[in-house]
Amino acid sequence: MILYLTYNDAPSGVYWSQVTDVVAHLNTLGGPPVRLVALVSPRGFNASRQAIRKRLPDAVVLPMVPKARNWRHNARILALLCRLLKPSGIMARGVFATWMALRMRERGLTKRVCFDGRGAYAAEWEEYRLVDDDKLIAEFRPTEQRAVQEADVRLAVSEALVEHWRERYGYQGNAHVVIPCTLGRELLKPVDADVQAIRTELGWSMDDLVLVYSGSTAGWQSFALLEELLAPLLSADPSCRVLFLSREDPHAEALAQRFPGQVAQRWLDHKAVRGVLAACNAGLLVREGTITNRVASPTKFAEYLSAGLPVLISEGLGDFSSLVEEEDLGWVFRPGKEVPEPQRLAPYDRERLVHFAERHFTKEAFADAYRALLKVLAG
Repeated sequence: MILYLTYNDAPSGVYWSQVTDVVAHLNTLGGPPVRLVALVSPRGFNASRQAIRKRLPDAVVLPMVPKARNWRHNARILALLCRLLKPSGIMARGVFATWMALRMRERGLTKRVCFDGRGAYAAEWEEYRLVDDDKLIAEFRPTEQRAVQEADVRLAVSEALVEHWRERYGYQGNAHVVIPCTLGRELLKPVDADVQAIRTELGWSMDDLVLVYSGSTAGWQSFALLEELLAPLLSADPSCRVLFLSREDPHAEALAQRFPGQVAQRWLDHKAVRGVLAACNAGLLVREGTITNRVASPTKFAEYLSAGLPVLISEGLGDFSSLVEEEDLGWVFRPGKEVPEPQRLAPYDRERLVHFAERHFTKEAFADAYRALLKVLAG
């Protein structure tokens, strides 16, 4: 048996597509069984457990030790599980989970460890201060360095992240695979959307050019830079519209006041988002040039393409900015340069983007890479 370990990850759309769907896929590849172990916050534990086990009935969902600064104590919980389940390997999502998995290897409770690296953890906490705790933030660099250097195999979400490991932590090997954030199974179904009804509800016509931003309002989403991009487009074209599928944000609100009737905000259930995306003309993926963003693999990239949307993306965003130019998937925005003008695509061009997403951003497209990980972890 192989364990897939997550620590302090709350159930969400990202968790479904990048954790539970991954575990389900791994179990179709013919290797040893893979079982999810989720250590979640005691707050709302019953709801989290119920949601996760609805997706994966055999998942082990346990309350983590309270308070982030006590993260090391969770190794005791994992040790008890390993003595019971006797896993040959552990795939660990993030640096804290990987530290725990490495401790299990040291104790002889597992043989192999995979570091599932979703981004540049230390850089993200240093650049965006996800918690106001200097001591905890300072722990990320040495913990991440250990994960990179001591894991038996690594999963990176971008080639840019591998280069970051080489530059910052001296990683010199090739014991890694690169798998970007892929589409969740819910996004593999045909889009069923009443485009005209959606636009009518927004107060917009079928002739309007609608740009959409879908995602959180976290710091790395760079809303100030997004405003720099959108203001010239909204000024130059009265038929240009911007839809924010996000919680309220002051930058979006300021833009709406500056361009009345051209900007709207909505917060939708995760299942309703894709239909609304299909009613738009282009997706927005603009972020500032921090380390966090330079190595990222935003889940929204594949989601935009799967809805038939070209992407207006900032330069240097993981591996995706160059991919947009190489494969004609949209336009690249370079701050300080002329803003690209998004175009309305013909239906066959939108279909091309959907098919591109199906070929390059499904879990099946990376079956060989996943099998390589399982082979190492099987011991």
